[in-house]
Amino acid sequence: MEKRKYDIKTIMLILILFLSNIGIMGSTVYAMVMTEMYANLEEWAINLTMALPGVIGLAACLAAGKISDKIDKKLMFVSGLILFAITGSVFGGLLAYSNVGQVVAACLNGGICYAMVSVSSIGLITDCFHNEEQRSQVMGWYNGAMAAVGAVLALLYGNLAVIKWTYAFQVNWLALVVAVLAVFFVPACPPQSAGAAGSAEKVKGEKGWANRLIPILLAFFFVSLAYMTVNTYIDLYVSGNGLGDAAFTGLLASIGTLCSFVACSAFGFTYGKLKTKITLPAYALLAVGILVLYLAPGRTTAMIVSGIMGAAWGTAYTYWFFRSTVVVPENMVGTATGLVTTANSLSYFPMPYLLTFLMSAVKSDNITAILPVYAGIMAVVFAAAAVYKVMNKKADEQ
Repeated sequence: MEKRKYDIKTIMLILILFLSNIGIMGSTVYAMVMTEMYANLEEWAINLTMALPGVIGLAACLAAGKISDKIDKKLMFVSGLILFAITGSVFGGLLAYSNVGQVVAACLNGGICYAMVSVSSIGLITDCFHNEEQRSQVMGWYNGAMAAVGAVLALLYGNLAVIKWTYAFQVNWLALVVAVLAVFFVPACPPQSAGAAGSAEKVKGEKGWANRLIPILLAFFFVSLAYMTVNTYIDLYVSGNGLGDAAFTGLLASIGTLCSFVACSAFGFTYGKLKTKITLPAYALLAVGILVLYLAPGRTTAMIVSGIMGAAWGTAYTYWFFRSTVVVPENMVGTATGLVTTANSLSYFPMPYLLTFLMSAVKSDNITAILPVYAGIMAVVFAAAAVYKVMNKKADEQ
């Protein structure tokens, strides 16, 4: 398929897609204020804040995927950003001392808004960039922007949290500005018909697409469970090892997301070289990175590992979303994207309970003590992926 020209309209579309990542990376705020949450909220509320978005997201992502195949994706995109701006600021900030208010904010933003924005944005990229090479490039840029936006948000959240932890949530109003820009500059993207013509690569996904999509979903779930536990509770790692305050936690998050930005931006090039094998080094680096955090706690170690793991996560994350748009028929891209985001959301549900169980099992209140478990999860994922690629080399390349 012919590549889309990078004229002013296309540039504005890409810019808005980049900025819309605030609706996806907004959950970063909890990593910045986790210590304060434990000081001001009851444990049951904190556990639900971290777990319920996964349950809500499970249904929301599936629904968003189906709906995006039936309606204009622009409508879902704008609506998700507006809802995020309002609920993230009001429930998350003004009602931050309320146990129920914090749970509601997390469910709306981490579940419903995440589903609406992530599914519709991937759908917009798919509809607007039909050429596979260009789509992989734009997808990489988009996920790179996700990392960059996350880095900026982490710094804003972290530094505002030092002043007063509830101030961090007011950053979410920025999503409203992005929504207004989207109204004027994002093109209408009505649903694709079942007989719509796709690229040559898309035709290959007409048969056997489920067999190629399921491994992506499983990998996303387990890798997200391991990496995002470490990433979300990094403030407990910082405080538990005496490495600094919320500002240092924000610095770690910024380093990780900036390195993720570099890796995502280079995804078009690296995917062109490694193809589906691109995930293997990413999984290996995540396993080793978590293990190093366990073996050598320290400020320098934490910064270096945060960067390496951020790059590895960004690479794998971009691959999962990009690959899911290639292995299915054109009129099922929304559904496939919804399933992928569901796998991510579902991984959040067991996260706080597994963490609590493991820390209770080792009789320690320092998260460092249980990091080998998460390193082990990543090692198993790496081994399973390597075996799968050897046994299904021909099918995996289709």
